[in-house]
Amino acid sequence: MKKQLLLMIFCAVAMSSSAQVFVENFETATTGGNLEGYNYWYVCLKAAEALGVSPTIAEGTLFYTDYIGSDIGKLVFLDSLVGKASDTQRISTRMVVRGADTLVSQDGQKMYAAFLVSILPNSYKSYRDFFTWEGSTTSSFTRGRVFARQIAGTSDIQFAVSKNSATAGIYVESPVISGGVSQNNLLVLEYDAIAGTNNDVISLYINPDLTKPQGEQIKISSTDAQSDYAKEKIKINLRQRGIGALVGGIRVGTSWDQVLFGTVGVKDVDNKDTGIYSYGKTIVTRGSGEVQVFDLTGRKIISKISNGRMETSLRNGLYIVRFKDERGKITSGKVCIKEQ
Repeated sequence: MKKQLLLMIFCAVAMSSSAQVFVENFETATTGGNLEGYNYWYVCLKAAEALGVSPTIAEGTLFYTDYIGSDIGKLVFLDSLVGKASDTQRISTRMVVRGADTLVSQDGQKMYAAFLVSILPNSYKSYRDFFTWEGSTTSSFTRGRVFARQIAGTSDIQFAVSKNSATAGIYVESPVISGGVSQNNLLVLEYDAIAGTNNDVISLYINPDLTKPQGEQIKISSTDAQSDYAKEKIKINLRQRGIGALVGGIRVGTSWDQVLFGTVGVKDVDNKDTGIYSYGKTIVTRGSGEVQVFDLTGRKIISKISNGRMETSLRNGLYIVRFKDERGKITSGKVCIKEQ
């Protein structure tokens, strides 16, 4: 009975963890196939945003140190030739469903969308948006628009953000990223729903230092006077409008830590691809790095450097292990400690 209860507790923790963050890694998508039609992605229901062609799936991954969404699955290719003119622009949309729950906007709540992106050569030389929040189920109601541009004659890029405006001087620009073409970037789009009217704040974190807490991060914020989301069912958009990009590792939720690191650093998956396992009271990882061990309540029990084989004095039971290798890649899994 005790063993069954422990397993029930673990399942409850795993299910609540997966329900807190929407994850899209395009892992089972067909390389070269269309994004739309895969895993409930669909073309925008607004006719003027349903032109051109669907983004496609590309082989490969993107990496960013300490981000749990790194090096997983495949990528979406946004074609810079699509959407340069208004008669070919296109939005592809996905409802944000976390477990069995659809994310709904509400006052006092912050929403975060983290994703990896590499801006490709030949992108548009003035700002065009390529990622947004979406609030409509019948047309298009975008808020939180992420823009990019390639600076003419260079390999430099800039990002910008607005609540909804595409007007210069209203959207907020980032510093220039020298040599940023084809560089891996981690972007975190924040929607801060503040009680009141037309006063919600949109912020963009660009390549945050994930060794620091959120409060120490640099962000750019936009407060242009546009209507707010009320209690909309939230979706995300990938937009083809002249920016060439590879996008992957998308994670959406209502907590900075959950989105960037995982609730306690674990995904509800088998351990077969993580290299994490145990025998007796020994935890084994794939190489040297930092090992953190959590109990089923999420309480951190161990945090130490391991050479790939770490002896513990843990009691018998199930635990969650978060492993960061020497390159900064994070993998997670569950282990069963049982004294031999």
